[in-house]
Amino acid sequence: MKFSTTNAKCASYVGKHTLYIGTHTGSFKKLEPFQDDPYRQMNLQQISVLSKSSKVTCLAYGNNDQTEILLGRANHFVKVFDCNSQEISSSFDVGGEVVGLGRSNGCIIAGTANGTVKIVKSDSVEFSTGENLCKLRICQDDPNLMVTGGKHLKQILKVWDLETQKVTFAAKNVKKDMLELEQIVWENDVLFLDKNTVASCSRRGYVRLYDLRGQQRRPVQGYAPPDGNDDQLSFTCLTGHNGYLYAGTTTIGARAFDIRRMKDHVHVYKGFTGTVTSIDVDSSGGYIATSCLDRYVRIHNTQKTAMVYQCYAKSKPTQILCTDYKEKTSEVDEDDDLVLVEDAKDEEVDSEYEDMFAKMQTVSEKVPKKRKMNIQDETTKKNVNKKKIKRNK
Repeated sequence: MKFSTTNAKCASYVGKHTLYIGTHTGSFKKLEPFQDDPYRQMNLQQISVLSKSSKVTCLAYGNNDQTEILLGRANHFVKVFDCNSQEISSSFDVGGEVVGLGRSNGCIIAGTANGTVKIVKSDSVEFSTGENLCKLRICQDDPNLMVTGGKHLKQILKVWDLETQKVTFAAKNVKKDMLELEQIVWENDVLFLDKNTVASCSRRGYVRLYDLRGQQRRPVQGYAPPDGNDDQLSFTCLTGHNGYLYAGTTTIGARAFDIRRMKDHVHVYKGFTGTVTSIDVDSSGGYIATSCLDRYVRIHNTQKTAMVYQCYAKSKPTQILCTDYKEKTSEVDEDDDLVLVEDAKDEEVDSEYEDMFAKMQTVSEKVPKKRKMNIQDETTKKNVNKKKIKRNK
C-alpha cells in the first residue's frame, strides 16, 4: 500500500486484531480493522469527564489472557479496564505521572516519573528507584522481576526483585569516548525478552541487549548510529517477539533488529510523518501496530515491511496495544439457553391447547351450507317436474 493521508486497508491484510488506543487528550478507544467498517472508533470512556491533564501515558495488560488493561494517566490516576464488560472496574491515585504498569502476584505495580514505585494491595508498599524514571515493565515469565530505565547515568537499566525491593542487576555504561567522557544515558524504553534477557532503546540513538545470567554488566549486543551520521536518530519505544526487536523512532518510522547480530537493522517500516509514540506486536509476530503523532494508527507486515492498514485517530495517539480478537462465547451461550427455554414453554402451551380441543365436541361450519345446497337441489327438481307435466298435457 502506497503512502497516503487517508484511511486505507490493504486486501492482503486478513488478520483479526483488536487495537486499544490511548491519546494525548485522554480518550481511550478501540479499533477492529477486520469489521465491515474497519475505521469505526469506539470510545471506551466518556469524553465529557476528561481534562487537559488526562493524557494517557501508559497501557499494559493486567493478565496473560489479555482481558484486562491497566491504563495510566498524567493526572496520577490508574484505571483498570475489563475487556469483557467494556467498563472501568477500578481507579486509584498513585501520586505521580504514570510511566509503567503491571501485575505481580495479584498486586498492581505502578511506577511514576518521580521514581516512586507503588505496590497496590491491602497494605500498599512504596519504594524509590531514583528520579527521572522513564519506563517500568514487569517480566511475564517471572512476575517478581521488574526492569526500570530513565534519564542520566543513575537511571541506567536496572532489574529489581519486587519481594525485597532491591536491585539484582545494574547495567554498566559502555566505554568512555575518545575524550574520556561518559556516554550519555537516556533509557527511553526497557523490555524483558525473557527472564534472562532485557533490552533498552534510547533517545541517544542506541539499542542495547543485556544478559542477566553472566557477570558481564555491559551490553552483549547493541546498535549505535555510525560515526558521522547526521540523521540524529532517536528511539522512542520498543517491543520484541521471537528473537526480533522492533523500535520506533522520531524521524525514520520504525526499525527491526535481529538480536543475534544487532550491528545494523534488518527491516525499516515507512509511511510515518511524525514521531512513533508506541509500538506493539501481535501474538503471531506477523504484524506490528504503531501509533504516531501525525494522528494515525498503522499496521505493518513484519517481514514484507508493507503497511497494510492506516486509520486517522482524530487525536494524537500516545499508546497502543494489539491483541487477537476474542469472541464473547459466554454471552452467546446464555442467549442460546434463553431461546431454548422459550421454545420449551411454547411447546407446553401448544400441548395444553391440543388436549383442550380434543375434549371439545367437533362443530362443522360447512353443515349449514350443505343443507342450503340440498334445499336448492330439491326446489330445482320440483320445477323441472312441473315443466315436464305441462309439456305432456
